Amino acid sequence: MLARLVREHNQKQQAIRRNNEQLRKEATQAVGELTDCLADTLNERVTSIFKTQREIEAEARRLSVQSAKFTKQTKQWLNMLDGFNSALKVIERDMREIAMTLEFVHK
Repeated sequence: MLARLVREHNQKQQAIRRNNEQLRKEATQAVGELTDCLADTLNERVTSIFKTQREIEAEARRLSVQSAKFTKQTKQWLNMLDGFNSALKVIERDMREIAMTLEFVHK
């Protein structure tokens, strides 16, 4: 009778160990799958952020080039307007001289 109780106890212990081992394997597998899923999600987000960052940097470079072109063009326009203004002043001075000459001749 004692031997039978010991044997039943040992059998129950072995069954519990097998069950615990199976549960441990399932838990390990589930944790591995969860980790893989989280890593994939994180990698997708990092990839998306990296792609967006590259696009922003490319756009910043394009804007910098355009700004440089606009700055150069604005300087050219300002120089052209300064030249035009100087030419108008020369024409104004010439017209005043002509007007004074005509007034003098008319008297």
